[in-house]
Amino acid sequence: MPAKALWLLQIPEIVALLETFDVPVVDRAIIERLFGLRRRQAIELLHRFGGYQAGRTFLLDRRLLIEHLRRLADGEEFQQENQRKERLDHAVDQLRRQQTAARVKISVQPDVFSRKLTDLSPGVALEAGHLHIAFSGTEDLLGKLFELSQAASNDFDRFRAAAEPAERRSA
Repeated sequence: MPAKALWLLQIPEIVALLETFDVPVVDRAIIERLFGLRRRQAIELLHRFGGYQAGRTFLLDRRLLIEHLRRLADGEEFQQENQRKERLDHAVDQLRRQQTAARVKISVQPDVFSRKLTDLSPGVALEAGHLHIAFSGTEDLLGKLFELSQAASNDFDRFRAAAEPAERRSA
């Protein structure tokens, strides 16, 4: 499968620039700059879109080029490539967020894994329908939330009884 044209996703920007031009034709040099291509690639693109040679210069009707590019932008290849790029951007963004979160170090005491609701650190209070946590920073908050989750895991019945409102417990 041939490599995707690097300029494919730049079509909307290229069309916008072409529409600002006040010339009837574009030459190879303009194609090189607009599409980010080398000489040979620009000549191939000119031929692909119906360009012609006048003397030693390759030319292409600007309006014809805009029409070709709009058809490409409406086509399946552009849409698929655009969706692929969006998925890739999303995956990279997700990876960055995960890496940031993975660098956070939560220091906990070894006994945190056996904590019960009655052993929670000062600053953590669970009442029916309310959780109060006093913390001094992100890592401290995460440490206290981890401690609370361990207490809930180790003594779920007592945790549920403390967390739920009395009217809900009796129902």
